[in-house]
Amino acid sequence: MESIFNNENPDSTEIDEKPNENSGDVELTDPYEGGKPSGTEPVIDHDPKDKKRARKPLKVWLEGENAVRTVYLVFGFCVIVLLMVLLQFSTSAICCGDWDGYYHIRWSSMIWENAKNFYWLPEFKWLPLTVLNPANYADHHFLFHLLQIPFLWFFEPVIAAKVAAVFYGSIAIFSVYWLIYRYDVKYMLLWLLALLTCSNPFFYRMNMAKAPPLTIIYTVLGIYLLFERKYVWLLPLMFVFVWTYSLFPLLFLASMIWVAIIAWNEKKFEWQPLAYTGCGMILGNLINPYFPNNLSLFSEHFFTKIGGTYEVAVGGEWYPYTGAQLLTHLTIALVAMLIGYVLFRPRNDRLPEKATFFLVFSTVLLVWMFKSKRLAEYFPPFAILFCAFSWKSFFTSTAPELPEDFRREIEGLLDSEKTTEKGEMWATLKQSVPYAIGLIFLCLMFYNFIGINIKAYGIKQEGLITSIRNNEPDDKYEEAMDWALENIPAGERIFNCNWDDFPKLFFLDTEHTYVYGLDPKYLHSQDKELSRLVKEITSGKIEDPAPIIREKFGATYVFSDAKENEDFIANLLESGWADKVYEDGEAYILKIRDEKGDPPPEVEDTPKTPEELQELKDAEQADNDANLNQDPNSNVNKDDEEEDDSDLDEQDIEGPIEEENEAGNEVNNS
Repeated sequence: MESIFNNENPDSTEIDEKPNENSGDVELTDPYEGGKPSGTEPVIDHDPKDKKRARKPLKVWLEGENAVRTVYLVFGFCVIVLLMVLLQFSTSAICCGDWDGYYHIRWSSMIWENAKNFYWLPEFKWLPLTVLNPANYADHHFLFHLLQIPFLWFFEPVIAAKVAAVFYGSIAIFSVYWLIYRYDVKYMLLWLLALLTCSNPFFYRMNMAKAPPLTIIYTVLGIYLLFERKYVWLLPLMFVFVWTYSLFPLLFLASMIWVAIIAWNEKKFEWQPLAYTGCGMILGNLINPYFPNNLSLFSEHFFTKIGGTYEVAVGGEWYPYTGAQLLTHLTIALVAMLIGYVLFRPRNDRLPEKATFFLVFSTVLLVWMFKSKRLAEYFPPFAILFCAFSWKSFFTSTAPELPEDFRREIEGLLDSEKTTEKGEMWATLKQSVPYAIGLIFLCLMFYNFIGINIKAYGIKQEGLITSIRNNEPDDKYEEAMDWALENIPAGERIFNCNWDDFPKLFFLDTEHTYVYGLDPKYLHSQDKELSRLVKEITSGKIEDPAPIIREKFGATYVFSDAKENEDFIANLLESGWADKVYEDGEAYILKIRDEKGDPPPEVEDTPKTPEELQELKDAEQADNDANLNQDPNSNVNKDDEEEDDSDLDEQDIEGPIEEENEAGNEVNNS
């Protein structure tokens, strides 16, 4: 019986496994193509005519293991794409957690507008008080923004960003799966399921319309070039990486790890990986449309984020996970690392090259993730790769096997193995293990993506699809910024109370400038005093903030989320310096007066937000249901009984649910 997880034909030995003389790995060669292991001489020196005659017919290939593996590869690609589509389009907004995707697609559209009219790159003038002012601006996502442009040819900006996120995110995840296929790691479907369940935050962040999926694509491609020792291609790859995202040193780190492994095994210094990645890194920074500003912005990112200590509060993704969050959010990835460590072993005082590479590389990412949630978008897939290659190295036999076509020819001459009852039981058990593991992974997928709610036992786990569906809607702030475009003179500066609102404001309104955004560090690095004032003003510590906003920040309008900055809004109105010129359930817009006057009259009946209206509706429905379910024959002690039941429910049921939610339901909505 053939296992669909193993995709291994017991009568097929199409791949001839030979030990690599220059490494601890068992290299795979194709006897029909005279394949050559990476960095070594061919196992068999074929004559070109013999090589041509040895080419396998299509029918033979379709009956072999490679055909089955190719089917699994295509199947895996389809599953990954369908899953990414399902997650991305669970919300109408650009997924997920923050508004950064709106900034990226708006900036991409502005670059395209300039390009099609034969103009140079647009001037970035919307954050003049920060390091991203027009004189110092550098786009460290430049190539990513260019790669979003083709999607704008076919879709409006929001859909374009969502389709691009699905496209690049799917390729990133598939590239990891392809590496497993390329190096003949068995049980492909199990590794696919492990990859799909490795971490909810990983899939959450892969759906963000940002550059990290391209980082994974470039890194996997670079690892492949290292394994194949095609070092010269590392130079253009690193050049492209530098233009795409500021995490390009990751590829240089990979080269350092590979050079160290080769030095240990072969007792020589393999300088080419360092040379080519180093040259690509230098050229990518020097031949850059934003040179030299790109260097200062990179140093701003590198030295701030690598230290792990921040002078101002930054995005939540830059802070570490708690211990409980690590265990609940990255369970499969951590288990994969543990299995990889257990199975890893050198052979004959030589390191298995690929397994060793992923051991070091994934361990570095793991340690880094202890300092920042942001690494949840990189660590989990490489943890799966480490486990896969350690498993392959541990179980692969170094004994040579006969080619498949030769085995078929002599199959009738071979003695058949005698089977015993005990042997049959062991074979059946061995075949059932992959199915059992696969079933566990499928249950985990349901648990992670769909969620579970067993009220009887107080067990509730919100699925990733539900978490994404509960993101802020696409049209949030749309009415407020429409009002701003119609009523605020073009070129005016708006004091945005929250830095993380800027991407959405910029997407909806490019006629006005703003105080800070994208990263609070950008304002702090440019002007520490203004950064301090923003924090004190928005927290309500300054009772008369209007003159400071107008004189120090040059702003005459204030924008605030309706649910935030309540003390600041109250201080501003009570000071007599501002009027509330726009209000809905989502945002306030205030205008600072030319002179101080009387506070505006208080409005008692403020409009309720849609969330508040829904809560009132749900509470009313619950009361109606309770009245319908009342027992008309209840006794006089009913009130006492209800009080006791209420105490029991609150302590014994709601408490565990809340604890479970806090420990297990949080997804990194950075």
